[in-house]
Amino acid sequence: MLLLGNKVLVVIDVQTEVVEHGYKRDETIDNINRLIHCAREQQIPIIYIQHEEQEGPMIKGQPGWQFHARLEKPLHQEVTIHKTVPNSFTNTSLRQTLDKLDATHLYICGAQTEFCVDSTCRGAFDLGYNVTLITDAHTTNDADHLSASSIIEHVHGTLKYFWSPNGTITLKKSSDLDWMKNEVNLK
Repeated sequence: MLLLGNKVLVVIDVQTEVVEHGYKRDETIDNINRLIHCAREQQIPIIYIQHEEQEGPMIKGQPGWQFHARLEKPLHQEVTIHKTVPNSFTNTSLRQTLDKLDATHLYICGAQTEFCVDSTCRGAFDLGYNVTLITDAHTTNDADHLSASSIIEHVHGTLKYFWSPNGTITLKKSSDLDWMKNEVNLK
């Protein structure tokens, strides 16, 4: 059974191969788990996204493809959508699932910042959704030419300027989300 609501939490690719060596991995996954916990308490639907490839460690069913051991796993009523490209909307049922939920505002977290997180934020924006990228709940790895923290800073610096009459992308820490206020007070 899907919970209905305008807000939806989208958890992207928090899989072993993707995040095992991610920047601030444990802190990031702990923040994602708090988001999941609060979303469940407030009946905000959660959609998990899981990337798969034809070769290598991201083949469906392989250890690297599995959700990371630290991540709070989907409940039976929560949707997991499988994808093969960075944008979670491409060749998937994500948009149809969001339509069934009457979603208007997506809260996005996960990995990797400059690939699937960025692509999904842009895809959602292009489709007219309001997007909040949760700044302390996504991660990436160092690249040959740039540190993970620089990559994250660059993505934040780019996405914060996205705006149209049909949708926005905003950046917020998890503690600044209105539906996370009770969690902050519990600490």
